[in-house]
Amino acid sequence: MRGTRRALVWPILILVLTGIGLLWPLVFTGESDGGPVSDPVTITNYRADYAVDSDGQLEATETITALFPSFRHGIFRYWDVANRNDAHVRQEPTVTSVLMDDKPIPVEMLWENGNRFVVAKIGDPDRYLARGTHIFQIRYAIPGVLDPGSTGEAKTFAATVGDATAQSAFYWNVITPGWNNAIHRAEITVTLPGPVTVAGCSVGYGVGRACQELTVDGNRVQLTAANLLPRTPVTLRAGIDVPTPARATLPWSYTWDRILGQSVAGVFWVAGLTILAAIGGFLWWRTTVEPKPGFPLQYSPSDGVGPVQSEYIRTEAVSRSALTATLFYLAERGLIRLTQVSEKKWNIGGIADKSDWARLDPVSRSLGAALNINRAGTEFKANGSVSAGNKLTKAKADIAEAAPHWALSEGLVVKKHSELWVRVATAVALIVAAVAFMFALPATMWGLPFAAFFLASMRSWRSGVGTRRTAAGRDLWSRAGGFHRMLATDSAESRFDFAARKDLYTAYIPFAVAAGTAALWAKKYEAATGTPAPQPGWYHTSGAGYALAGGSHGASFDSFDSALSSSIGAYTASQSSSSSGGGGGGGGGGGGGGGSW
Repeated sequence: MRGTRRALVWPILILVLTGIGLLWPLVFTGESDGGPVSDPVTITNYRADYAVDSDGQLEATETITALFPSFRHGIFRYWDVANRNDAHVRQEPTVTSVLMDDKPIPVEMLWENGNRFVVAKIGDPDRYLARGTHIFQIRYAIPGVLDPGSTGEAKTFAATVGDATAQSAFYWNVITPGWNNAIHRAEITVTLPGPVTVAGCSVGYGVGRACQELTVDGNRVQLTAANLLPRTPVTLRAGIDVPTPARATLPWSYTWDRILGQSVAGVFWVAGLTILAAIGGFLWWRTTVEPKPGFPLQYSPSDGVGPVQSEYIRTEAVSRSALTATLFYLAERGLIRLTQVSEKKWNIGGIADKSDWARLDPVSRSLGAALNINRAGTEFKANGSVSAGNKLTKAKADIAEAAPHWALSEGLVVKKHSELWVRVATAVALIVAAVAFMFALPATMWGLPFAAFFLASMRSWRSGVGTRRTAAGRDLWSRAGGFHRMLATDSAESRFDFAARKDLYTAYIPFAVAAGTAALWAKKYEAATGTPAPQPGWYHTSGAGYALAGGSHGASFDSFDSALSSSIGAYTASQSSSSSGGGGGGGGGGGGGGGSW
């Protein structure tokens, strides 16, 4: 049961991390005031001519006259693709021309903040501009700029001309709110596809202050503004008597763009790839799984095979309790004596000659050599000291090495290196998923196919991948599995005649400990005999240190495990310590801004 819970921890953790990786942009939006402004370039005149056709397409020409100090390359202009009046609309600009002083100039187009902003970086990175005045001309087009007539209708503007209702509205930041530069004077002309019935304008946020020279002439609106501080928007709302043209929308708001991108087809593509990646990862992992043989009930372990070897051939993994199980196995066979000194201290004494040890399996011999208990009269003290922990740690490592070496040398398993490619693919998938999630490239959803592949194939990192059991190994696997079935299943399914051989209960304890089924084995004894499971004769406790597990289900070996864990913990800690050292202003579409660089 504990193993099942452990097996579920990693998949659940990966799912949680995948959810965090996918959805983090909802929490960290990247929107901020941007801190203080200190742009040294001053815009002396900003002239914008906007022309909107009946399809809602905006053609814009911005002429920016700027005074430059020394050591500046040029300017940048960025556009917010999102429309705050309709969160389902995206308005991506298409830059058609950029000139400086009536001549072409290098321009680098960039996407920023998960495709939220389009940036034109204007200027030569290898050359500074001459000190003085330079004139930049930027031409671009933006689709879908006309909103329904009710958009912004209830807003209050500092300056208003007309008061009639309209079918459509051009609600736009004609000076975008993100310019880092002071603007001495701005001149704006807007030509719309129908008669303008009402026009409202504000400088700044909220109601703000009035625009200057706001005039309406048929389908044309003109206005000026002066002495604009950095990041001061100029917002115009013009109602026009033309039907609102249809425009492309997305099912999700712009806050989800860093997660889902800006394409419905892209979402379906990613969903399909995620399913295919999960299926592919699962099927590839399945190629590394050996078909199980039958496990007929076995009432005794295989001859010459110790508990760690039995578990290794059954699971192709070294048992978590391999150290304890092997010590119990040696004690049960009369090669060592286990004596409890106090609650968490045990003495392990060697009581057999080297000739007796020579007849043992290689796993047991490696432990005897590591603890130096492989001859009579020797003793190892599991007393919680660093030196004891050092030896026990080495003993665990020796066992972990001896078990697979035994299986290979006996021809029970063979190497199959081709199976390791799935591990390589799984590791690559994890790295790519992490990068896609962390950097939203191009949206976090693109990490899902790789995360799905990793989740479906992550079991390839379990023990056993890269080796295959031979015919002899499968035969031993079948017998080891049958014996484990007898130890782990209740007495109703696999009865065991303890009355005839009570000594076999204690003889099989090392195998039950290695398999993690000691409590089930003790419970089975109690159910069959009606009496508590006996304490092994080779397990010498100091009275109070001996306790029953679960009340009456046999001896608890917690004290002995604690002694080993305490020693190993002391050693691990010593290694760690030695190495650690209301208003309408600013509310329209057309977000963005600019500055110099």
